Amino acid sequence: MKKFMIAFKHYQHDGKDFYNQLMKTFLRSEFIHCELIFSDGKVGSSNEFTGVNIFAEDQNRNPFYWEFYEIPWYYEVETRKYVARKVGKPYNWGGVLGSMLYPMGLSQDGFCCADLCYVALCKSGVPLPNHDPESVSPNDLRLMIQKLYPRIYP
Repeated sequence: MKKFMIAFKHYQHDGKDFYNQLMKTFLRSEFIHCELIFSDGKVGSSNEFTGVNIFAEDQNRNPFYWEFYEIPWYYEVETRKYVARKVGKPYNWGGVLGSMLYPMGLSQDGFCCADLCYVALCKSGVPLPNHDPESVSPNDLRLMIQKLYPRIYP
């Protein structure tokens, strides 16, 4: 049975891709993306190509370049409802810049991956520390999650 998880992508997942190197440099972290993986195999996240979306999990995902953390099942329904309400919102480049440089205020029009995951988990009741969502990078969220839930190896 699939579990409700959050996954964090390492910058080396695509080899020596320039964009990933750039993100690593600006985010000051080796983790450059995060996704919520629901128990039915669907994934909720935001990226620069589609904005906020729920899509099928990549079956070719190389787990060597991802860290997975199981989130208790009872947070899944509300987390997914929140993400579903935001589907179609654009990617929030201001949030990316905000997490790199300084908080710029939460955009009502879009989300980057980390602020979407952070807000969705907070709204569902996951006891994460209080932060400006746009100041949360994928690695910041990873460090918060590590304090609450164990890493798993699917």
